[in-house]
Amino acid sequence: MATMKIAEIAAGIYWVGGCAQDGGLHCNPYLIVDEDEGILIDPGSVLDFEDVYENVCSIIPLEQIKYVILHHQDPDFCSAVPLFEKAGAKFEVVTHWRTQTLVKYYGIQSDYYIINENNFELKLKSGRTLGFVLTPYLHFPGAFTTYDYQTRILFSSDLFGAFSYEWSLYAQDDYLEKMKTFHEHYMPSNSILRPVMETFLGMDITMIVPQHGSIIKGNVIPYVKALRDLECGTLLNPIKRDLAKSGGYMGICSAVLKRLGSIFNQESVRELLTGLELTLDENLNIIDYNVTGNVLWNMIYERILARKGITWLMVIEPLTETLSKEYDIPMPEVFESHLKKVEDEASSLSEQNRILKEINNRLESSILESQNKLIRCAITGLYNFSFFKNYLASETNSIVTDRSEQNPGLVIISLDNLERIEYLYGHDEVEEVQRNVTFILEGLKEGSEMLFKLQGVNFAIYLPLTSKAAAQAFAEKIRNIIAASEKFIEKITASIGVVWFGEIRATAADSEKMDEAFYNVAVMRTKIARNMGRNIVCSQSSITEYQDAIGKILIVDSDEISVDVLKTALENINYQVVTASDGQAAVSIAIDDIPLLIISEVMIPKMDGFLFREEMLSNSQTSKIPFIYLSYLKNDESVLRASSLGVEHYFKKPFMLSELMGVIQNKIKGELRR
Repeated sequence: MATMKIAEIAAGIYWVGGCAQDGGLHCNPYLIVDEDEGILIDPGSVLDFEDVYENVCSIIPLEQIKYVILHHQDPDFCSAVPLFEKAGAKFEVVTHWRTQTLVKYYGIQSDYYIINENNFELKLKSGRTLGFVLTPYLHFPGAFTTYDYQTRILFSSDLFGAFSYEWSLYAQDDYLEKMKTFHEHYMPSNSILRPVMETFLGMDITMIVPQHGSIIKGNVIPYVKALRDLECGTLLNPIKRDLAKSGGYMGICSAVLKRLGSIFNQESVRELLTGLELTLDENLNIIDYNVTGNVLWNMIYERILARKGITWLMVIEPLTETLSKEYDIPMPEVFESHLKKVEDEASSLSEQNRILKEINNRLESSILESQNKLIRCAITGLYNFSFFKNYLASETNSIVTDRSEQNPGLVIISLDNLERIEYLYGHDEVEEVQRNVTFILEGLKEGSEMLFKLQGVNFAIYLPLTSKAAAQAFAEKIRNIIAASEKFIEKITASIGVVWFGEIRATAADSEKMDEAFYNVAVMRTKIARNMGRNIVCSQSSITEYQDAIGKILIVDSDEISVDVLKTALENINYQVVTASDGQAAVSIAIDDIPLLIISEVMIPKMDGFLFREEMLSNSQTSKIPFIYLSYLKNDESVLRASSLGVEHYFKKPFMLSELMGVIQNKIKGELRR
């Protein structure tokens, strides 16, 4: 591999990385050439700039690079960008706004193309489209991936990357183990990783090209499913397993050795174990040993530290921790004696730190006031309703008394359809649901948020430092993750109310009762969300804001004749009709008008009918709008796709108008009775 310069991995798509990399983390920049436009993806670091620059210039002139895509802000992705600028390249930097706020500190001078402001896509002059799929907190809030609709290649950024001390351009048979190690180190939790992997499973992907590790081509599904099911990060809560039934210490020690063999090589692992009283087969499985299981477990790790040092030990630590928790056995003694982590960070007291310190002081006061009470929920371990009321009163009174400009947010979460779970499976399963929801909410915390367990199956989250828009976005994220989670015995949803303290300041007449107003408004909005059909986030106090579009129907089709026929028929029976000729316009209209029904062609410009439906499902205000497909395209595959998106009615053009009108009227009646 040391002589490789470039590799064409698909028509007009090139790997342009450097080969003189070591340390187990190989970086992969890519170049797309589309007619006279070049798109450089994650150009790399200053360490391999000369190789990447030479490779790019051997394919196209530097002036043809029109865009540089930066998936996130780490130096191994971005630090070469100023060097390309100094070499004379002129391009736009394509990235997320969160990433832009950080990468500018590399000294980048180019203009930015912010994906959030451009419908999460980039149109090239040829008409080719690159779509951007958000992957938040994997492992940065603004992280995303790039999907080339023409080749169906996913440029996956850090996802699907791997540690490898023997790198190859394309993934080999042992790549899954290398990939798992990388994600165990860098990804926060399965609850954050799983929804993104489920999104990828719904996409048509022919190849995955990560920024680290090797390219995955052919059948990518096993790799996606492996990450979907991977327990990782600091929020590990794996399913408990019986050690004896899983092969005992011999089985788990074999798993460790095979993982090391995939990352380094089998010969190095065999050399490592020379002299120990154990026998290996050709796949590094232990088939015989002459000590007790616990001694074997510790002996292998002591040998790793003695012969290979701290690097090998740190690489294998996440897998070791997972095995330790799964089988309820102690971590090897070397981790206790050699890898104690000391965290003693000193930072200057900024304004935000000062506010957080005040919050902590008030929290301590609330704890002292409640010292004679039971302050935690016995099921979830969260602070209970009594403590919540005490804390909320203390917080709001301090804000008012100190005339602080702090405007916290309050999110109340009510779990839907728990009555059914209790009826079918019993009260113990309801308690397990509450514990799993607590696990999800803990995983979504970003710092100073406070979690509470209220009465019944309700939770509260206090956001001390937020804006109204940020609080609502956080609530939507909670709703989506709970609805998509596989942690429950049956799918559950949540109805959520959100209130921002700035709203209460403007309306509360009695400053001494602001905490009651704060809480009561959040509760009222939670009830509104439940009354509107559940699985909704309500951030408005008036239910009418969700119902002012009753009787309005949205038709999405670029066929003017079809639209005119259907529009006339509906208006003749007193429905209000709005129309859109492409998917992007339809999204804007649906969010603004909240129609009672959407009738959409599948084949529409800018965003097809399936992606349009996915956009509607991702927003709680539009997720409940009934959908009908009306298209010349109707086959087994498209009907199956529609069914997976919850669309029951799919008409093939030309259609029978009377039949369609009957279905529409039945849909409308059902919606009005809801």
